[in-house]
Amino acid sequence: MAARYLSRRRAHQLAWAIGLAMFAAAAIAGAMARMGGATEIEYRVFYLFGAILNVAWLALGTMFLLVPRVARWAVWAVVALTIIAAFAVFASPVDLSAAVDTGRGFGDSPFPRILAGIGSGLGSLILIGGALWSAWVFLRRRHEGRRALGNVIIAAGVLVAAAGGTAAFTGASGVVEWTNFAGVTLIFIGFLLI
Repeated sequence: MAARYLSRRRAHQLAWAIGLAMFAAAAIAGAMARMGGATEIEYRVFYLFGAILNVAWLALGTMFLLVPRVARWAVWAVVALTIIAAFAVFASPVDLSAAVDTGRGFGDSPFPRILAGIGSGLGSLILIGGALWSAWVFLRRRHEGRRALGNVIIAAGVLVAAAGGTAAFTGASGVVEWTNFAGVTLIFIGFLLI
């Protein structure tokens, strides 16, 4: 995605590249925590980029693609969310044992969890809605069935990843890794079809 942005300079590609880079940072932090015993920094990086910000940035890319006038204003909201979330995640106390057992490392400070609901929840709705809208547009055109199917698969991938995030938010352990893997795989397959 970053290579596409560098060659075409489209705002939606830049936002998607940022969101995917955040997803990668969260995945690396999560893998490091699983391999060598979790640290507070790994949990904070995982939470900031995986639970709060990546979906918001991906949704911003979708908005730049589908409603660019609204996206020009939404970029300020996403930048503000990024700054506020970084401060909240790194200033809040972490209960590392709770983080490892249940994923609820910010039990004493609910603000990061509220921000996760906003960033991932609203972002997922925008991503799913944008993908389904695009599928409908492509389906109405002749000879665009492959692109319509790709968008439906992308929406399904976002839904799978969001379901795992919701399960983790309620305290389920060991679910996020598998739902993120399945969700990102579906999103990538959909992207290849488009």
